[in-house]
Amino acid sequence: MIKSGTLFRFWAWLKILRDNAVILYYAWRHPLTPQYVKGLLTMLVIYMVSPVDILPDYLPLLGIADDATLLTAAALYLTRLLPAPVLAESKRQSETWGRRMPYILGMIAVAAIAWVVLVIAIFRKVFFE
Repeated sequence: MIKSGTLFRFWAWLKILRDNAVILYYAWRHPLTPQYVKGLLTMLVIYMVSPVDILPDYLPLLGIADDATLLTAAALYLTRLLPAPVLAESKRQSETWGRRMPYILGMIAVAAIAWVVLVIAIFRKVFFE
């Protein structure tokens, strides 16, 4: 049985990870970000999209757990490596993005519903008419 506090902490960690990922995106684009931080960010992104992993993703639970652990630790570490002015500017830009997020999610939901309706309509036209 999962305690409600444990589930709450899990969602809080996901929110922190999302916020740090957006901050790191804006920091990567910032001209004052040190080159070694940009290099580490680039290596992290390459590792995350690469099919080569420390533990292959097809291993039950372990394959995804190593990626999640690495991503979380790297995001927290790289955020702390940022100079104060870059971090402040990136946080400000990420807050602007956060205010737009409900609208973005709404547009994604509308597009997904429209896609499903279109696929169903085509399926019915092809197979039932």
